[in-house]
Amino acid sequence: MSVDLVGPLVSRETLVLAPVLGIYLLVSAVGFLRFPTAVADFSRDLCRHPASMHAVGAVALFVGASIVSFHRHWGNPTELLVTGTGLWWALEGAGMLASPAAVVRAMQNPRYVPTMRALQWGALLVGAYLLWVGIFGSAESAR
Repeated sequence: MSVDLVGPLVSRETLVLAPVLGIYLLVSAVGFLRFPTAVADFSRDLCRHPASMHAVGAVALFVGASIVSFHRHWGNPTELLVTGTGLWWALEGAGMLASPAAVVRAMQNPRYVPTMRALQWGALLVGAYLLWVGIFGSAESAR
């Protein structure tokens, strides 16, 4: 991985997607972390309303698959995070659509809420990093 004075050198696609994903991950993580019951409340609502599970799954699959369709770069940590986030969302959405009962069972596991709250701290860090790269990073000249 090459680094210049203002940030990592990444693909042009990564430079476009990084701040968008970064802002979303930051805002979402802050929203969930501000309220201790937010993850449990959101999960409970999804479990109670199959149409909500389907809608959230469809959006996650569409957005994740779109990211992966247009961004298949694995050359450095930033590119790994962007493509990995797209894959995560696509798989999460596919699970919600293909097997909502399994997702409901997972959400009802006693370890689900603490695990998701811990993952929100990770999303906060990843989001901050991606936003930083989007603001200060430089695109590679040849890709």
